[in-house]
Amino acid sequence: MVRADATQVAAFRRATLDVAATDDFGVLPFTFPIRWLARPEIRAAVARLVRGEDSAALLPLHESQVFDYATPLLADVDYCMSVDICREAEPARLVLRAEVGPEANIVHLHMEMVLRIVAVGDTQPESGERAGL
Repeated sequence: MVRADATQVAAFRRATLDVAATDDFGVLPFTFPIRWLARPEIRAAVARLVRGEDSAALLPLHESQVFDYATPLLADVDYCMSVDICREAEPARLVLRAEVGPEANIVHLHMEMVLRIVAVGDTQPESGERAGL
C-alpha cells in the first residue's frame, strides 16, 4: 500500500518548484510516485541485485524514468503498488516496473525506472557515449 499525504505533496511541490499548481484539487505532481520506488523494502531488493559476484564495489545510477498515467493519482488516497525488478546484463542495469491503482487489478499508473550499474571509480564513458554537463 502506498499513500501520499497532502503535506508530503506540498513539500514535494516546493522542492521541485511546482508552484504553479496551487489549485490542483489534490492531484499528485506527475513525478511524485517515483518516491515510492525508494521505499526501504525496494531499496533493499535493489541493493541485493546490485551486489557483484566478485565483491566489486558497484553503484546503481539513475538512468531514466517513465510515467504512463491512465488516471491521475490523488493525495490522501491509499493505492496498491506492485513492483517487478529485473537485472539486465548488457548494459548492466536494473529495470524497476511498477503498477499503481486503487485495487490490485485496476491500474492508474505504469511506472518504470532504469538504474545503470557501474563500478565505483568507473568514470570513463562507454564507447560511443559522451560525457556531458
